[in-house]
Amino acid sequence: MNVTIYPDYSMQTSNSPSSIPSKSMVQSKTIWGAVLTAIASIAPLIAKSITAYQNTGKTDLNDIAQMVVILATTALTIIGRIDASAVVYTPDGMPGANKPKN
Repeated sequence: MNVTIYPDYSMQTSNSPSSIPSKSMVQSKTIWGAVLTAIASIAPLIAKSITAYQNTGKTDLNDIAQMVVILATTALTIIGRIDASAVVYTPDGMPGANKPKN
């Protein structure tokens, strides 16, 4: 999808397949943000679980459940980014590109 943003923040789009730019997943800031957020969220849970296991010999299932939820939502974010094809716009009155005018 080719998006042109004009000075008044209006947009015009083109959905021809040849106009859709492509890039590697490694170049995606969204994917890197999701991965790094997941790591930052899981690291304290892992440290807490290791400490608890060393002290008690037991694992806290709540920590494991939280890790599963974090990893599942991270995967959903990455899948959403890979499948994304529509233009995202901000509602009227908010800063950023508004809904395209037909």
